[in-house]
Amino acid sequence: MKHLLRFLVVAVLFCGSLSRADLAGDIRAALADKLLQKAQVGVQVVELGERPEAARTIFAHQADLPLIPASNQKLLTTAAALEILGEKFTFRTLLVQHGRDLVLIGDGDPTFGDAEMLRKAGWGVTTVFDNWAAQLTRQQVRTVANVLVDDSVFDEVLVHPNWPADQLHKRYVAQVAGMNLNANCVDFFLQVRGAGEPVLFRMEPQTDYVRVQNSCMSGGNDAVWLSRQPGGNSVMLRGTTPTGNKEPVSVTVHDPAMFAATVLAERLAAAGIQVTGTAARDRTVRQKVLQGEKGFSVVAVHETPIAVVLARTNKDSMNLYAEALLKRMGFAASGRSGSWESGAAAVGGVLKRLGVDAGQARIDDGCGLSRQNAVSALALCSVLSHCFHSAGREAMMASLAVAGQDGTLDKRFEGSDLRGRVLAKSGYIRQVSALSGYLRARNGSWYAFSILMNNVPEGSNWRMKAIQEQIVAAIDASASPRR
Repeated sequence: MKHLLRFLVVAVLFCGSLSRADLAGDIRAALADKLLQKAQVGVQVVELGERPEAARTIFAHQADLPLIPASNQKLLTTAAALEILGEKFTFRTLLVQHGRDLVLIGDGDPTFGDAEMLRKAGWGVTTVFDNWAAQLTRQQVRTVANVLVDDSVFDEVLVHPNWPADQLHKRYVAQVAGMNLNANCVDFFLQVRGAGEPVLFRMEPQTDYVRVQNSCMSGGNDAVWLSRQPGGNSVMLRGTTPTGNKEPVSVTVHDPAMFAATVLAERLAAAGIQVTGTAARDRTVRQKVLQGEKGFSVVAVHETPIAVVLARTNKDSMNLYAEALLKRMGFAASGRSGSWESGAAAVGGVLKRLGVDAGQARIDDGCGLSRQNAVSALALCSVLSHCFHSAGREAMMASLAVAGQDGTLDKRFEGSDLRGRVLAKSGYIRQVSALSGYLRARNGSWYAFSILMNNVPEGSNWRMKAIQEQIVAAIDASASPRR
């Protein structure tokens, strides 16, 4: 019996070593693709184990090389948010009455009035504002003077200096403010008329905050685009469309806090509440309310749990959401208006506590749009490993896209039994492709992995995705020794 037990132990160890050798060979074969000849690639695979001390690296290829992570940067941001803000944190947007003025006090909540998210609940961009107006009407409020907004939770720098200047009108490069509304965009729904005639359009929200020049014509090819004058809210709607659109086309707004205040004033007026003054900014009210200064009464509160923000950040890769988390961490850590600098310092502090070497990560923004970010596969796996064994595990894992099911991975891993077993964050900007996250292998074991690809040929992301999926499949296969 002793000889049999020795044989079985040796056999298991031998099969395990074969499986690891197969994994290394399979991954290196995937990385030998000719499209990666001039690329820089970092890969790290960690078997997580049941306890933190049981985690072990089973494959590494240039894992300590800091690379541009694209949207994999969001993994650092969301993991740090769970450490700094906590899994029970709630964004709280206040409506405060001060004399005859109403004050909208932002908390940086990126979900506020987000039509894309709210449609699932049957709500619209202005539903919260309309509910507040109805509440005020029931309280016999018939007139207000000014509608003010306090966005002082964040600084007044709305655009990151390292974001592409020629894309600031696009939804994924929306400005970041202490008070946000509809992801800081206006959405356009188009209706065609006779061929060659200007299209009809409906905006959401309907507002005079933006001025529209419409030269978009009915008929022709489906080629519609929106642009916005830098530093203002003059919007140009151009192109052609033969059918109109079911899904909106969007353009960003300048100065989101004033956008929100203006729309609130418009919704109050629509509800029959006369606004005799103007929409304006006052960045002193938040502090007065927090200090309990007399004369300020909270009329209404809108709350959003951090879990909602984390999921929209990672599953749907919403850049605004990541930046709001970054700046909100900056506010929490510094006690001053959150900025990109204070947010980056806060994330850096978390990474240091987790043992990530300073040279392994450079934090420039929260979402990964900046090409000045750099992080290694080793650092990303260290963060993923920590999250897996921390109190924030459930919140972090629930925030990730699930292969073949939702978010940015809904169409990934097609035809594979990995669907439903890979929870990860994809990433893409020009010549950068990435995938990092977790795998629940067929034998029940959990793995963290990070695959970062830089300097890949333009137009090759389809192939990079295939290679990433090939690597994840190899990890899964290695978990069960081959026969």
